[in-house]
Order: sequence, then C-alpha cells, then structure tokens
Amino acid sequence: MPLADTSFLVDLMRRDSGALKRYADFEQQGIALSSTAITAMELYKGTYVSGNSNNLIKVRTILELFTLLPVDETIYEAFGRIAAGLFIKGNPIGDFDEVIAAIALCNDGEIITRDQHFEKIPGLKVIGY
Repeated sequence: MPLADTSFLVDLMRRDSGALKRYADFEQQGIALSSTAITAMELYKGTYVSGNSNNLIKVRTILELFTLLPVDETIYEAFGRIAAGLFIKGNPIGDFDEVIAAIALCNDGEIITRDQHFEKIPGLKVIGY
C-alpha cells in the first residue's frame, strides 16, 4: 500500500491536477493508499496556523480516505538508521520526514510525494506526480 506524504495530501486538498490524476490512477487500479499519523499532525498544524476553519473540514475529509499508519516499535530502529545515515552524510531531511520515510520502508517501501529529498533514502521508491 503506497504511502501518501503530507505534500501529496496538501496538493489533493488544493485540487492540484497532478495529485488528483495520481490519486485517480491508484483508485482506478484498486490500490488502497495509506498515510501516517505524522502527516495527520502536520496537516492539523497547517490548519491551525492558517486560521481558516474551512481547512479543518478539508483535513478531516481527506484523512478519511487513507489508512493512517502509526509510529510503533517497528519504526524506531528504521528511523534511527535512516536519520543517522543522513546526518553522518550531512544530508538530513528533518525528523518528521525521516519518520515518514521509516514508516514507508517498514511497510511497502513506496511514498507518493513531490518532495525530492525523499530520494536520499536508500531503498525508498519515490512516486512523483
């Protein structure tokens, strides 16, 4: 089950044509998509920062379309390995995105995003749009 990154969900809410097409392609193929608890938190933060109460409705609606994968003990070591490797190379991408990458790798290893920095993660397949 491919994992939808925060950028993909934001673009779906903004009705970005590339994101909508990618979502429709998965739906047409009968492929269920997941996201993460981290992404949900990022979306809610963005909503409250914007001060636009309509965004709260959009966030709740979009999150209903995805299975939200939690951060649990299977993710901890993967995160540590990813984050340390990027840090040592001088290429960290941020803790939240490193956790999201770890969740993706511990599941099917695919992430849907427009953020190219995920390509720094060995073994992670990045699906753009």
